Amino acid sequence: MQKQNNIPQLRFPEFIGEWERKKLGDITFKTDKKNKQKEILPVYSISNKFGFIPQSEQFDGIDSIERGYDTSLYKIIENNTFAYNPARINVGSIGYNENLGRVIVSSLYVCFQTKENINANFLSHFFTTSKFNNSVLTNGEGGVRIYLFYENFSSISFSIPSLPEQKRIASFFSVVDKKIDELKQKKNLLEQYKKGVMQKLFSQELRFKDENGKKFPKWEKKRFGDIFSFRVTNSYSRENLNFNAGEIKNIHYGDIHTKFNSHFDITKEYVPFINSEIELKRIAEDNYCKEGDLIIADASEDYADVGKCIEIVNLKGEKVLAGLHTILARPNKHKMSLGFNGHLMKSENIRLQIRTIAQGSKVLSISATRLSNCTLDIPCEKEQTRIANFISALDDKIKHTDVQIEKMGVWKKGLLQKMFV
Repeated sequence: MQKQNNIPQLRFPEFIGEWERKKLGDITFKTDKKNKQKEILPVYSISNKFGFIPQSEQFDGIDSIERGYDTSLYKIIENNTFAYNPARINVGSIGYNENLGRVIVSSLYVCFQTKENINANFLSHFFTTSKFNNSVLTNGEGGVRIYLFYENFSSISFSIPSLPEQKRIASFFSVVDKKIDELKQKKNLLEQYKKGVMQKLFSQELRFKDENGKKFPKWEKKRFGDIFSFRVTNSYSRENLNFNAGEIKNIHYGDIHTKFNSHFDITKEYVPFINSEIELKRIAEDNYCKEGDLIIADASEDYADVGKCIEIVNLKGEKVLAGLHTILARPNKHKMSLGFNGHLMKSENIRLQIRTIAQGSKVLSISATRLSNCTLDIPCEKEQTRIANFISALDDKIKHTDVQIEKMGVWKKGLLQKMFV
């Protein structure tokens, strides 16, 4: 019996037989309708991350002309039309206008539609597979940057099932995408809710009560320097760090900016060691991190991240130092609840003050001296605990939803690999 090779690894049971081998040029045709009449239409760009065409700007007639836009060279695309940038082509970078209506896209884009008996939604999912990505690398032109013009695109060969099976697969992945979108929307709503709650909590518009239903004492206004004292940090660069072995770990300012959670638990973070050849005996014991400490990145290229910090909530007995371009602040002048300061430092009031004291042009920086003069509104310790626990519970929900999104994405990726030939 002849072996059938053109069959997907995973398939709906009602379908049998091999898929047909075709070239993309056999099932698509190029559409390059330009906006010569200068219709006032929304302009869209392609999102490399999600593979659809999100709205980037709404042209509004006279205003768009005043801003110097000439829309006559933009291309018009209708529903069920695809578009991609031939110089930025990879998995997920082909936009699919499923139901946006009549819109315009960059004149640089290649636009195309499917022919009869081809389900456009089915094809849109094929464009997110590693199989398509491999075909791009094979058929594209160039070196470091791959270019895929329509002539090259149309020569890509792939396998396609009957129209009913195309529709069945497309329908299935539409359900999967809907679930992922719902999770993303849930995460977005939780983040918005958290932002609103934090604003109300730290402006004291929203207050907790004690276990007897009574109001907590009034908040005290203090300077940062009234609560925190500062410890010495080191200046070791990435060249002095490794992820393989060592006795002492180091918190680099770059990791605060890019990966560490605002509440730093060493059991959940990937932290580098200081290289063993570096002499550390001269460092006083009091300069090692303690739980409750804040480690603040003192340099940033933008206002959004200047003064970004983490609160140490769990070290599990490990020895850790604060490193290059950091400020180590210890709350030993005033009793503070563990976990509260990590949220306090993200409140709008303190973020505004930090942006105000930041200095520099290309690189913004803050100092311990300027930070000491920032004013903080501080509740009693018990209310601090209530606030910290409430916000941390929201963070846990956001994190859980994020994990669900990631798992769904991995599951979908595996299905795409198995359901396409």
